[in-house]
Amino acid sequence: MDSRQVIYDTFLKKFEDSSRNNVGVELEFPMVNLSNAPVDMAVMRGLIDSFLDEDFSVEERDAEGNPVFISNADGDVLSFDNSYNNFEFSMEKNDNLLDISKRFYVLLDRAQSFLKPYNHRLVGLGTNPNKEYINSDPVSFDIYVLIKSFLSQYQGGEYHSYIDFPAYMSSVQTHLDLPLNSLPKALTIFAKLDFVRAILFSNSPAFGEEKEKYPDCKCFRDYLWEKSGFGSLSNNVGKVNKTFDTVDDIIDDIGKRSMFHNNTGLIEPVSVMEYFKGNPASDMEHYLSFKNMEVTRRGTLEVRSDCAQPFDKAFSPPAFNLGVLSSLDECIEITDKFFAENNITSTNSQLRDDVIYYGKLPTDKDATYKFVNDIKNTARNALIKRGKGEEALLV
Repeated sequence: MDSRQVIYDTFLKKFEDSSRNNVGVELEFPMVNLSNAPVDMAVMRGLIDSFLDEDFSVEERDAEGNPVFISNADGDVLSFDNSYNNFEFSMEKNDNLLDISKRFYVLLDRAQSFLKPYNHRLVGLGTNPNKEYINSDPVSFDIYVLIKSFLSQYQGGEYHSYIDFPAYMSSVQTHLDLPLNSLPKALTIFAKLDFVRAILFSNSPAFGEEKEKYPDCKCFRDYLWEKSGFGSLSNNVGKVNKTFDTVDDIIDDIGKRSMFHNNTGLIEPVSVMEYFKGNPASDMEHYLSFKNMEVTRRGTLEVRSDCAQPFDKAFSPPAFNLGVLSSLDECIEITDKFFAENNITSTNSQLRDDVIYYGKLPTDKDATYKFVNDIKNTARNALIKRGKGEEALLV
């Protein structure tokens, strides 16, 4: 079997349709019981039922038959991501981010209104502030149970002890449509701007022993991902440090990722390129990767390293990312000039780690924040030019 063709067909073929011009957003938020106790399962099931009683229907159920993924006529999906402490709004993509936000805020208001009498709330943070009180068991859904089983194998030494971290970590993920010929440079610049988004959108302080080690940490989510068992895999987690000049460069990069489970369950990790020399292409449905930037099976460029935000700023990261995509060449020019003038040679990983762990900027504060503001204003102006009112979301 031609592994490169499998990768191309799975991840890149959809980008050939240059008419696609949509944006999609997944927003996760911590669920908290304000009584400083685990979330009440009856309340969680009641929340889902409250949507089912009106305009939602069941997409998938867990092993006990409880609805865990529900959808409406717009294509929006509500679910508990990994655990009952993390509620996700997966908003159906279209060409207007403002329209998506309006649908989201209606759904959020419905959820919060249901939860309020039970002293439960969703909160706009990247990690759950009630971590010490939660029940971190995964939802009894195959992939969540498998992830727990995988992470349980890696504790101590170079790995942290928070093997249940998916239960109390929340992000906002932006899915961007773009043509195939723009994908390499888009992936490169989004990876290069990872430290900028860390400055703008970090919202998950450290906890536990690491709070003393990293007192200035602003995005503990990176640590939780990279120092977990997922960090044992060859290329499935963390920042993207490559420069992509061609589609073949992207295929090479994906080929170095690991397959660590298939339809039989967990397997000895093997590179994607090696795996698909002898296994059916359909096994790609079991592929899991958690890089900060991903080229997805949906045919989107996914930016997934942004923390969940306070509700009034929930769409700032997607708006920023859409604005950057809409002014790609200008953002590349501004970034290249900033790096050259300040002799910045650090990797993308080093730049983002310096920001999130130590509050360290790549050059002096004035120059860095001028650059950040230049990129943000460029993104805002690109949204204004789109003429859809989306610039109101970039706050």
